[in-house]
Amino acid sequence: MEIKVKVYFSRDPASRSLIDLHTHLLPDWDDGPESWEETDKMVELAAADGVGAVCLTPHLFRFSRYQDSQEVLEDRFNGFYERYRNEDRIKFFRGAEVFIHPDLVQEIKARNLSINQSEYVFVEFPSDQVPAGSRELFYRMMLAGYTPIISHPERNDLLGRQPEILYDLVSRGCLAQLTAGSLTGGFGSEIQKRAELFLKHHLVQLMASDAHDPKNRRPVLSRGLEAAARIVGQETAEAMVRDVPEAILNNRLIPELGRPVCPTRGRKLFGLFGGKKKKILLEKPE
Repeated sequence: MEIKVKVYFSRDPASRSLIDLHTHLLPDWDDGPESWEETDKMVELAAADGVGAVCLTPHLFRFSRYQDSQEVLEDRFNGFYERYRNEDRIKFFRGAEVFIHPDLVQEIKARNLSINQSEYVFVEFPSDQVPAGSRELFYRMMLAGYTPIISHPERNDLLGRQPEILYDLVSRGCLAQLTAGSLTGGFGSEIQKRAELFLKHHLVQLMASDAHDPKNRRPVLSRGLEAAARIVGQETAEAMVRDVPEAILNNRLIPELGRPVCPTRGRKLFGLFGGKKKKILLEKPE
């Protein structure tokens, strides 16, 4: 089954499905589902929640069980497409969640790691830090024609303590993805507060489930949508699970939902991206 490369939805908001761009549905590859039966349950949950498009984003360079074997990964993708080739409720697309890696640009090109063959790529940080040189790495990605999407920044301890770092990266051209479960308290009250802070300050542009299993980390977006609507309004919340991910799947510029605002204005970045001489990633927009 060939992967789809375009997705278009009705312009009628009442009939448009939710789009979940960050999921772990491939069984026996990473820390996602153990079996095809668990994947079946996840697909059913997504369909029942009103999700009409899902991007498969298996982990690369972290949590994968087979030393990131491209052969095994292709086998998992092929098995998925064959199993769900007659699924007419959800359209499936291919991507990856790539752990930050010094050879990131080369790996994206060689291994088809962008979202639906677009310029957009999910990049994951360690949970407790933003590695030195991240800004320069993102700069190289952008020069190569890719746009980094920072996965679940609210679950990164350093970004939680110093949100000005996220503001710096987003202001310079990166995107960031909020996890629906973070906003509804699924990862604890502290991460929920961070999620709300990032949302209020326009530091995240899309929301996804980051689903891993059918019990604890389910492919459900509706509750996160409701929570986001209470904070930023229904229109912006809807855009984060419809308009923005649709633009990404179609390799278009995303709609602007609000200019980023630094939650800690005046606080300096103390060499977090590699020494006293800081290279500029991209000029900040005027």
